[in-house]
Amino acid sequence: MGDGARHGGVALVRLHRAGRDARGGVPLPAARVTARRDGPATDPATDPAADPATDHHFVGVDGGGTRSRALVGDAHGRELGAADGGPGLIDPADPAHAVAAVTAVVRAAAVAANVPLPVRGLWAGLAGAGETQARAAVEAALQRAGLAERVAVGTDVEAAHADAFGARHPSPGGASAGPGPEAVPGILCVVGTGSSVRAVGPRGEVVQVGGWGQLLGDEGSGYRIGLDGLRAVMRASDGREPRTSLSAAVLDAVGAAEPRDLVGWAARATKGEIAALSVLVAMEARNGDPVAARIVHRALGAIRAHLEAALERTPGWGQRPEIAFVGGLVREGSVLREAVTAIAAELGCGVHTDPVVPERGAMRIAIHMAGG
Repeated sequence: MGDGARHGGVALVRLHRAGRDARGGVPLPAARVTARRDGPATDPATDPAADPATDHHFVGVDGGGTRSRALVGDAHGRELGAADGGPGLIDPADPAHAVAAVTAVVRAAAVAANVPLPVRGLWAGLAGAGETQARAAVEAALQRAGLAERVAVGTDVEAAHADAFGARHPSPGGASAGPGPEAVPGILCVVGTGSSVRAVGPRGEVVQVGGWGQLLGDEGSGYRIGLDGLRAVMRASDGREPRTSLSAAVLDAVGAAEPRDLVGWAARATKGEIAALSVLVAMEARNGDPVAARIVHRALGAIRAHLEAALERTPGWGQRPEIAFVGGLVREGSVLREAVTAIAAELGCGVHTDPVVPERGAMRIAIHMAGG
């Protein structure tokens, strides 16, 4: 989904920790903070300063297992500032980590946008928010943090769906907003650190397939591909399968001298660091490595199964819908984009080609939620 270029004309801040992780190999986001503002000059005929609605500001957050992003805008959806930060995944055992990540990235985005806190509305789409108790804990903590007058937390998949297909939200004076926005028909397939499909059928029914986390799900995801790559290296070192170029590539990527060094590295690695190996595995598969090709083939089969289940559970489409693919492995130009496009065609579906920016979808939900 890109970084700064995606938010043209918007101030952008990135929160970094410099260099590589001491555990070896996989780069982490950087400790310096950089900002950019290069928007076009204001048209006097449409000067937002003359519009009282521009006094109302909103923040949308997309938080996953690898990074989080926040976008600040006004009631008209004008994008004013953005920031990138560390992982925003909710760990049910330690939701405070997600709270800290969201708080940091929201404050950074507000600085980039030159907007004071609290804003009028904040909607954060976070991986792991499907777990009700953890979501409620994060939502309450963010409300106490004073970031916004009104705060709600939903899933990162809901945020992406809102950007791909539109966002609606119950009116502020109506029923409870609940964990997410009202349903807008469409199918979203996420293949990043984790994996899931969200389908909203033509009758408004909402179906989730996958998204059950690394212990119970994540089939076809970057994490699963990376983990399968690590396991393949260990099997090859035992002589249980051929040693191919994949082994050397994985060892080099994490800075390990021999396979046994992977045991300690994997125990200390974050989910995002393991998922980062998926691109390497996919590239090795593309270059003809048979072990890597088998791993990727299995992952693509899982992605197809997710989509088939979603389509079967949302009958009544007048014509097969477009599928929006989101995530580092399947976005435009990524290593698996061609393969998932072929899967969509085999299922009789098209591919949603407009870029999907989850934090923008989250901001749109925030605007609707808080009555922008």
